[in-house]
Amino acid sequence: MLLLLGGCREPAPAPPPAPGTPENPLLTVEGTTVRYNGQLLPWEDTGAWRRVLGPPSRETEGILTWDELGVFLYDQDPQRPGPESFEVLLGRTRHSPHTEGEPESWPRKTFTGRLFVDGAAITSRSKIHEINRDKKGSDFARDYMSGIFSYYMGDFYVRLDYGHDRSLTAFSISK
Repeated sequence: MLLLLGGCREPAPAPPPAPGTPENPLLTVEGTTVRYNGQLLPWEDTGAWRRVLGPPSRETEGILTWDELGVFLYDQDPQRPGPESFEVLLGRTRHSPHTEGEPESWPRKTFTGRLFVDGAAITSRSKIHEINRDKKGSDFARDYMSGIFSYYMGDFYVRLDYGHDRSLTAFSISK
């Protein structure tokens, strides 16, 4: 009888990801809280993002790009404190095979660290059903066009962009 009851327990929760290092960075998003190697990236202070991520490789018209990290953010409204949007580049495939070139703001390299969103590991090979299965909170749902999945969390828009080859191109979160 004890053997049967022992087999009915819920599985143990997954252990938290190993801490990040400069060589193997860890980017976590819990709800709307973003952390890089355990350090908070506050939505109210772009300067803190610069201190944690280091100086951007490029900065043009309010777009700060970290080429080596594979991330960029938009901070285009001087009236609002902090960035408006943060994006992690996971791949280079665009929505359509007919699209030529890449946006100038895209980092020169893709993100090579580990990305976790509400507990779900996300890579360029992640499938939407796997992400939704593994994450806590709201599921990503199909958005306004094929290949875009998103949800709202309060005033924030959280989004995944898949390319025409079904590889995951980007994760973003916007105010």
